[in-house]
Amino acid sequence: MKRRDFIAAIAASALAAKWPALAQGSARSPRLLIAESDPFTGLSLLKARYSARRRPSEDMEGWALSWLLTGDDSFAERAIAEMRSKHISPNGKPSRSWVDYARWSLAFDWLLSYRGFESALKDRVARELKDGAADMVSTPDFSDPTELAYHNYALRYLALAAFTTAAVESYSSLHQSWRSTISKGLTNILETTNVVTPDGSYHESMDYMRITWASLTLIAELERTTTGVDPAHHFPVFRNMGTTYFYKLLPDGTPSREGDNEYPVLDSRDTSVLGYAVNRFKDPYSAWLLRKSGFFAKQWVLPVLEFLWDDPEVTPRDPVLASEEELPRQRYFAGVGHLVMRDGWKTDSTWIEFDCGPYYAKHQHLDQNQFTIYHNGYLAIDSGADYTDTESPHYLNYYRRTVAHNSILVYDPAEKFFWSDNVVPAANDGGQRMDSSRYWNTIRSPEDWNRTRDLWDLGSIRVLDYVPGEYHYAMGDASNAYSGKKLRHFTRELLYVPRHQVLFVFDRVVSTDPSFRKAWLLHGVNQPSVDQPSVDQGDAPGAQPVQEFPNAKSFRFKDGSGELFVHSLLPAQRVVTRRGGRGNEFYTPGDDHGGAWGSGENWPLEPAEGAPLPDDPKLRRMWKLFWGEDFNKILSSNRKNVVPGSWRIEVSPALPSEEDVFLHVLEIGDTGKTGKRRAELLDGVHFQGAAFERGPIVLFSATGSIASSGEVSLPDMACESVIITNLQPNCVYELNFGGLNISTAPDAVLPGVAARTERVRSNSKGVLRVQHSEFANLRLRFARV
Repeated sequence: MKRRDFIAAIAASALAAKWPALAQGSARSPRLLIAESDPFTGLSLLKARYSARRRPSEDMEGWALSWLLTGDDSFAERAIAEMRSKHISPNGKPSRSWVDYARWSLAFDWLLSYRGFESALKDRVARELKDGAADMVSTPDFSDPTELAYHNYALRYLALAAFTTAAVESYSSLHQSWRSTISKGLTNILETTNVVTPDGSYHESMDYMRITWASLTLIAELERTTTGVDPAHHFPVFRNMGTTYFYKLLPDGTPSREGDNEYPVLDSRDTSVLGYAVNRFKDPYSAWLLRKSGFFAKQWVLPVLEFLWDDPEVTPRDPVLASEEELPRQRYFAGVGHLVMRDGWKTDSTWIEFDCGPYYAKHQHLDQNQFTIYHNGYLAIDSGADYTDTESPHYLNYYRRTVAHNSILVYDPAEKFFWSDNVVPAANDGGQRMDSSRYWNTIRSPEDWNRTRDLWDLGSIRVLDYVPGEYHYAMGDASNAYSGKKLRHFTRELLYVPRHQVLFVFDRVVSTDPSFRKAWLLHGVNQPSVDQPSVDQGDAPGAQPVQEFPNAKSFRFKDGSGELFVHSLLPAQRVVTRRGGRGNEFYTPGDDHGGAWGSGENWPLEPAEGAPLPDDPKLRRMWKLFWGEDFNKILSSNRKNVVPGSWRIEVSPALPSEEDVFLHVLEIGDTGKTGKRRAELLDGVHFQGAAFERGPIVLFSATGSIASSGEVSLPDMACESVIITNLQPNCVYELNFGGLNISTAPDAVLPGVAARTERVRSNSKGVLRVQHSEFANLRLRFARV
C-alpha cells in the first residue's frame, strides 16, 4: 500500500467516526485490541475461551476484560479500585512508561460503559492519558512525523501516543492534529519496514528487534480494531515475525548475535511478539516455539495479551517432524540481507548465518560478508561484547568493527575512522569504512534511504540458490562497504552441503595497492589448534604470545561438544596467525594516527560489575566525550548468554598482490569427529575449487565473472558429486570426463581417452550439479553447448 493510500484509509476511518471531538458514548466501546465482532479478538470468541477455563491476567486491565466477558461487577470494582488508588506516572522515561500508558488505556476503554465508573474518575484518568499524549506529540521526535524512524525508541513513543489518544477519543475532545501526526508517523514506519525488513529479521540485532516489534504489533492491532485498517494485510513484516524467530534462534534457543545484541536472552517482549504471530497468522510453528520449546519467557510485555493472543485453537507443530519440503532449511531475509542455513531443528543441528546487506542504523556492525556457525557450541562467532549503554572504548575500536567479525581486513595505514561528527578518532582496524556521522544515526524514511543509497547500500547477496537435501549457495558482494581508496572488489561465496556438514568459503579480494595487508578472519571461543609448529611474535609484556604458522594447512576450533576443522587451501603461499588469550583477546591492528599494521592495541571489555574510570588520560577522555563531563563511573553490564570469545585465526597472503583469492573448507561436527577426510585444492582453467573426500567437488569462477567454459583435473579421491557455480543460467553444458596426462593410479583412464560425456542444464542461478560414483583421476572439461 502506498503512503497516500494508507493515510487516506486511516483518514477515511477517522472521518467516519467524526474525529476529533466526540460526545461521551458516541463511539463504540470497547475497541482497543478487542471488539464486539472480530475474527481474532471478538468478544464472543473471548467468552468461549473464558468458558473453557482460560482467564485474563490478575491486574487492572485483566479485571476489566473479565468484567466485559462475564458481566461480574466484582471484576470491574477491583479494576476501579486500582484506578482510584493509583495514578499514571508522568515522570518516567516514555521509552519505559509507554507500557503503563498502554495498560491504563486498555482498562479505561474496556471499563468505559461500566455504570460504576463515575465521571470524576473518568475525567481524571482521561486527563492523565491526554497529558501523556500531549507531552509525547510535542517532543522533537514528532516535529516531522513523516521521518519518524523504524527504531525502538520511536515505536515506543508512538505506542504511548497512539494508545492514549485512541483510549480517550470517544470520551473527550482532543487536539485536531494528534490523529494526523500519529497516522503519518505510523505510515512512515510501515513503509520503512518494506525497505528494511519485508521478510522479517531486523537491522539492529534481535535485542532491539523485540523492543521495536513489541510496540509495533500492539500499534498494528490497535489500528485494526479502532480504524478497520489492518497494517498486517499490507505490510509483510508482520507475517514474517514468527518466521524470524523460527530461523534466527540458534539450536540452543538463544538469538542470533549479529549487531548490538547486548542481551541475547529472550524476554517478555519476545513472548508477546510470538504470541501475535500465533493469533494473527495461526502459525503452528510459532505456537510450538511459544508453548513447547522451553526457549521463551512465561511473562508477556502486557500480561493480558496471553489471554488475547495465545489462541488455544492453534495446535503446535514440532519442526523436527516436518520434512524439508514442508519446512525449508534456509531463509533469506531481504532488505537487511541476512541468510540462515540450517540442517534441522534438533538441539544438535547445525546453524549458519551469512550477512551481506545495506547499512540502515547505528546498532548495526561493520560486518558485511560475515558468517557465524553454531553446532553443539559456538564455533565461528561475532566476537566482543556490548557495553550496557553501547559507547565505550571497546565498542568503538573493536566490537562494532570488522576486526571483530568473520570477514576480511584490508589495511591502509592512511585510512581514518571516527565516532559521531568526527568527535573521537577510532583505531584503524583495516575493516569496513566508518567515516561519517551517519554511522551513528538511522534510516528515517524510504525517501531518506533513496537519497543516500549510494553511500549506505554497502552490500548485497547477488546470487542465492538452494536445492533441498543437496546444497545451499550464496554470493555476497561487500565491495562498497570498504573505502574505495583501498579496495575495488570483495565477493564471498558460501556453499554448504548439510549431508556432509561441510562449508566451502571462497573469497575474491582486489585492493588498490598490493602493499595493503589482507587478513581473512575466523573468531572462536577457545584457543584453536594449528597443524604445525609456530613462530612466536613479539608482544606486550604479560600478553599471550601471537603465533605465526607459515603455510599451515589446517586449524581447529572447539566449543562445548562441537568442533570446526578448517582446511586452508588458498592463498597457496600464506601465513596463518593465531591471536588471542590474555592481553590479545580484542586486538585491533592499527592505531588512530597512521601507524602501520601492528601499531594497534588490545581493547579489553569493561568489567561486567562496573568500575571507576581508567587512569589512562586517552581512555578517560573517550568516556567523557561519549557520556559527558559528569560521567565518573563505568556502569555494570548484564552479559548473560554473551559469548565474547577471545581467540581468532588470521590468514594473510605471504606475497603482496592487488588481487588475492581465499579458499577454505570448513568441516562442522562433534568433538573428535572432524579432520578425518581430505580436502584438496583444484586449480584449473577459469575455475578453482576443492574436492572433499567422499563428498562434493565444488568449483568457483577463478576470474570473478560468468564462465562459458572451464577445465580442471580431479584428484585421486572418491567423491560423490560435482557442483559448478558462476555459469550462464539456464544453459546446457557438455561435461567431458577423460584421462589425465599424468596419473600414478594403476587403474586410471589412459591420457586423452574419454571416460564419459554428460549434458546438464545449469539452473536459473547459474549452478549445476552432477552426481556420480566415478570422478577420481579424471580431467573435467566443460563448455556451454
